[in-house]
Amino acid sequence: MRYSANLRVSRRYNILKDRFGKSAVVPIFLALVFIVLILIINFAHLSVEQLIGGFLVSLVRTSIAYLIALIFALIIALLVTANQKFENILLPIFDVLQSFPSFALFPVLVQALRNSPEMVIISVLSITMIWPILFSIIGGIKNRREDLEEAATIFGATGFKRLIHFTLPLLFPSIVTGSIVGWGEGWEFIIGAELFVKVNIGVGSYLGTLGENQQNLLLAFGIVVLLLLLFIINKIVWLPLLQKATEFESEA
Repeated sequence: MRYSANLRVSRRYNILKDRFGKSAVVPIFLALVFIVLILIINFAHLSVEQLIGGFLVSLVRTSIAYLIALIFALIIALLVTANQKFENILLPIFDVLQSFPSFALFPVLVQALRNSPEMVIISVLSITMIWPILFSIIGGIKNRREDLEEAATIFGATGFKRLIHFTLPLLFPSIVTGSIVGWGEGWEFIIGAELFVKVNIGVGSYLGTLGENQQNLLLAFGIVVLLLLLFIINKIVWLPLLQKATEFESEA
């Protein structure tokens, strides 16, 4: 009886572990990261308002730039791949343009948008982020299955209906993979962009101030905090999207 009771307890434990174990790992891990984050900020006496507030402002800038890049990448990819002649002409041009350093655009944009530093940062960020998204979407369009195309046509999916219910879901894995690369490049770029334009609020501005004041230890702690915050975003947003994209791709 004792062994059967232990067996029942063991089975119940395994069932609970299977149901809740995997789902509990991520929240617990993120909670630990958040605790480490708070400890670092308190230990290093970093300015919470400037660091976290600056991070949130930079996050908004990056998110707006990402949405602009995503919309334009989708439109350009669909238009280019709709005509073989345009594709043959424009793809080599895009390939050259993506290698062009975005920082070279700063003098032009600063002069053109001198009264709007936010627009300068967002514009250059969008240009930086659009290329991996664009080429990933074009690759997804070129590799889509013909049998699914025919099925969509048979079921009467045309125009806007076809775009929403067939094309965009089919391109979802390509959008996610391109977005992850573009998002990462955007965060690499925004630090320098905020320093160059000299905005008052932003994580780049705060880290730049620490560097100018020779507060190297605080600067190192600030970079660690920034990396932890980006890690949390990746865990909460991009990793689940990547898993969904992988599942969708395997089902298709």
